[in-house]
Amino acid sequence: MTAVTVQSIEWEKFLETQEREFGKETIDRWLRSLQLQRFDAGNLYLEAKDSFQVLWFEEHIRHKLSQFRNRNQRPIKVHLSLAGGKQAKKPASSKKEQAKQPDHIYFEELDPSCTFEDFILFEENEIGYRVLDELCTKILAKQTSEFNPLYFYGPPGSGKTHLLQATAERLRRAGYNAIYVRAELFTDHVVRSIRIGEMSHFRKLYRNADILLVDDVQCFARKNATQEEFFHTFNTLHIAGKQIILAANVTPQSLAFIEPRLISRFEWGISLPLAAPEKKNLIKLIEKKAAFLNFPIASRISEFLAETFFTNPKSAVRALEALILRSHLHQNGKQQPKQPLQISVIKNLLSDLIDNEKTNSLSPERIVAAVAEYYTILPEDLCGKSQAREFVTARQVAMYLCRSLLKIPYMKIGEFFTRDHSTVMAAIKQVQKQVDLIQNDVAAACNAIQLKLL
Repeated sequence: MTAVTVQSIEWEKFLETQEREFGKETIDRWLRSLQLQRFDAGNLYLEAKDSFQVLWFEEHIRHKLSQFRNRNQRPIKVHLSLAGGKQAKKPASSKKEQAKQPDHIYFEELDPSCTFEDFILFEENEIGYRVLDELCTKILAKQTSEFNPLYFYGPPGSGKTHLLQATAERLRRAGYNAIYVRAELFTDHVVRSIRIGEMSHFRKLYRNADILLVDDVQCFARKNATQEEFFHTFNTLHIAGKQIILAANVTPQSLAFIEPRLISRFEWGISLPLAAPEKKNLIKLIEKKAAFLNFPIASRISEFLAETFFTNPKSAVRALEALILRSHLHQNGKQQPKQPLQISVIKNLLSDLIDNEKTNSLSPERIVAAVAEYYTILPEDLCGKSQAREFVTARQVAMYLCRSLLKIPYMKIGEFFTRDHSTVMAAIKQVQKQVDLIQNDVAAACNAIQLKLL
């Protein structure tokens, strides 16, 4: 039986399973109409006819794909592109990329909207954009950068992933073997390769990269085997003069549970901060994403989304995508609504996402910022190593609030503050005693900060 027949059979079995939840008519309309483009042992490439079909797939099916496996019970990765879109056309690749890839290793498709041309420039991210744009120019001109690695850090939604994928996309188009991978997927590759005894394939694949781009480096924490492999991969590429680009949510010095020898290498090049956009820039981002999806929206709608989903630009973009799909269904499948959407209708269409935003708007970062403001100190001092009394008290209060308001496990709180869980437990217990006494400065601080946060 040919591979295409096997893949088709497994895909049809998956669709039949989904029919039990959605019904045959829905599955025929949204999934069976997807066009099979190409395949290999662990990947299936499908093409959607329009952006609505893509959005429906991402919202309703993507999270179910763990059920989609081959006969050996290995997951089949589904890649979805848009007909006539940037992702549908496979970029030029190098001979290295065209070589047979090990079956147990797969990479995520780059987001077609994550290009330099589609990047929204604003003050908070302009330096990062300029540096990577110039780096691409140098590489294409066969020149080397004086900064290796490049390390970007910032909160979710600050543009790290977009910039790394844009760099990979531009260099791949020029024929370079640019590997973009999230740290969690790199770890998965290590684990799978060790399990089946194929580390030689893993090392050959990664160490032959022309450019290696690793996202969410903080996710290497506590993963000793992964850190060991990445250490040697880093050294091999660096010695060969190959560019390495990294991204994380904190500075190299603030990475928790990462080996010192890795952190020192992250500091060999240059570290550049990125910040989440302010409201006016978030509105621009929403409007540009809407235009990319061929769904222009009124300014009052983009302002509403920016105000409602302000904690993370990714949340705002997800809300926009959900709005496009749900308004399309609300209008019985017509491409554009006859009448402009009213805010009351939007609130109803996005009610679940709005509720989630309210629930998730409180975060350790917000708690630290509020505590630091109350005690008139800097957030980095609160999270730092100083044992000065003013910093220790504020740090203990922040730990206590993370535990009481967010119910975060002690170990997770320890990772955030770069402390072991026993230190966290002792700090929280000490603050709790003060809160129970009610009439003291610590209790007053906790109450005042909670009122501000909630």
